[in-house]
Amino acid sequence: MLRELSLVELARRCREETLRFLRAEPRDDAFCFEIFQRAVVSRDDDAWAAIVTQYRGIVLAYVAQHTATSTVQEPDDFWVNRAFLRFWTAVAPERFAQFPDLPALLKYLKMCVHSVLMDELRARRAGMAGSMSEVPETAQAPDTAERTVIGKIAGAQLWEAVLEELQDESERVVAQLSLMRDLKPSEIFGRYPLLYASVADVYRIKRNVIERLRRSPEVRAFLTSG
Repeated sequence: MLRELSLVELARRCREETLRFLRAEPRDDAFCFEIFQRAVVSRDDDAWAAIVTQYRGIVLAYVAQHTATSTVQEPDDFWVNRAFLRFWTAVAPERFAQFPDLPALLKYLKMCVHSVLMDELRARRAGMAGSMSEVPETAQAPDTAERTVIGKIAGAQLWEAVLEELQDESERVVAQLSLMRDLKPSEIFGRYPLLYASVADVYRIKRNVIERLRRSPEVRAFLTSG
């Protein structure tokens, strides 16, 4: 019977059953599960679009609950697209039988959200490790404490401490794009030509931020706490 229902009808019934679940009422997962099956096994694009529409809110709830969210903040669509792409890539038609019911599918979707968040966190952590090397040779060479700051700066609480040390928007943009995104000063200036006088101005601000972080008691407290 489910296979004879139109996708529009399935999506409607899936929404109704999801609302019953949210109200802690008995529900029938078969309609939602059928949409997943059409999307994954039949590679039905319309069914996949229905899944993204139906479970977008759940993905964002998973993101909001994750401990990495405060560190790797991005627009909602960034996480939704990345999570569903990970799910779509990992769950091939021949693997669908490994998921006996809707809770199993949603549990795996939650794992995909976790994976994309941790991938992004690791990528930014790796980027920060090399970003300080772009400081001009005329600047004071970073000492051991400064290199440790770079290596540990991805922690959510530490990043809050970093933000407390920034004085204005120009420093915030440099810190975020240089430390979190590994952009060079020339790339930052290219994105924000109205915020800085020149590439050299970006270098100067970056160098000042680094030195302030190196001297910050709050930042140093993180270095000695683990």
